[in-house]
Amino acid sequence: MLGKPLVRAFLAVGLVVAFIAGLSRLFVLRYEVGDIYPPYSSLRADPLGTKALAAALGELPKIEVRRNFKFLPKMHTDGPVTLVYAGVTHHAFWTEDELTAFNELVLNGSRAVFTFYPVASPPTDVQETLAKDQARKKKREKTETEKGDDQKKKDARDKKDQKKKDRKTEREDEDRAQYVGFKKVAERWGFAFDYLPEEKGKAYDRHAALVEPGGHMESDISWHSALYFRDLKPQWKVLYMCGTMPVVIERKYGNGSIILMADSFPISNEALRGERHPKLIARLFDGPTPIVFDEEHNDLRESSGIASLARKYQLHGVVAGLVLLAILFVWKNMARFIPPYQTKVSETTVVAGKESSEGFVNLLRRSVHPSSIFGICFAEWRKTFKGRPRELAQVEEIRAEEEARPSRERDPLETYRAISRAIARKV
Repeated sequence: MLGKPLVRAFLAVGLVVAFIAGLSRLFVLRYEVGDIYPPYSSLRADPLGTKALAAALGELPKIEVRRNFKFLPKMHTDGPVTLVYAGVTHHAFWTEDELTAFNELVLNGSRAVFTFYPVASPPTDVQETLAKDQARKKKREKTETEKGDDQKKKDARDKKDQKKKDRKTEREDEDRAQYVGFKKVAERWGFAFDYLPEEKGKAYDRHAALVEPGGHMESDISWHSALYFRDLKPQWKVLYMCGTMPVVIERKYGNGSIILMADSFPISNEALRGERHPKLIARLFDGPTPIVFDEEHNDLRESSGIASLARKYQLHGVVAGLVLLAILFVWKNMARFIPPYQTKVSETTVVAGKESSEGFVNLLRRSVHPSSIFGICFAEWRKTFKGRPRELAQVEEIRAEEEARPSRERDPLETYRAISRAIARKV
């Protein structure tokens, strides 16, 4: 039967394993749903994500789907790609390095697909300014993370050289020089952002109509954003309009192309489930393969930690083995962590004991045969009285008399007493 400490050890290990299994299951469920990711991320599986679209495109023959978690200048491609920015805000900021890398990609034959984060209603001037400042701050933090400590030191040295400028003004000048707002980029590309007028007393629910009826796309799609494009240069072709306002536009850009859609709902999981527009989606992704869903603009970046290296080199088995060894080690030493069992003894309890002489007698009984005990005692006497010949001679005489008797008449106890009396008289 197992002792109480061992039972407790097994119970503790079982509880720990059950807790870890339950916690892992919760994380798996959360990641499967994907609501921890930003809206319109290709990793998000709920109605606000685009995971269904990415998975569906990946099932098509000769089409490869990837995800980009790197800063755009660090993204390596073997040729033209279809680069998808789903759910990007029109307040977003670019760096000059990003714009250079983007232009190089598109001019060499890539296709860029932008579907913007839907705007529920036209924002006020204060809301517009606040959103712009937040987007600039977010971009600055991302860029500083990419540059690392060396670039931060360089920025600090540059600031020291500009002693005549106020710190706040200096920071704003640096932001304007280093980060380019999407509205500024829109001017370079030949268009501008604006907002549809809000319908008072009505829920915001419009429809976008195909500009060229009879084309190869759906003639009417539902629209859920107040954002639209204006001041279009001749290079732009309008595909859909909400009322009289362009909401889906496309243009050639060098050897590549750019297509902009002012709402991300048509590519969401919700739309693919209940309101599919396959012809529009085919037009959006009418570009070279592979199709790359950019996740870096959603703040999902690739890290070079131990976990990412383990995934990259498929070290899952090694990690699982190390975890198993750790569990076995803890289990083996679990008894050391359990306090020893202490029996509470009442003060009135009396514990019976024995003297040391009784223990010695018991030891002799187990070790010495009764017939040889007298001989052992005599040997000890000889050692004791070695320098006293008189006492030793008297002991020898009593011993000889005892051994001269027949075995049945011998009495070792009486002989022992006689020797003791003789020795006592001499002493």
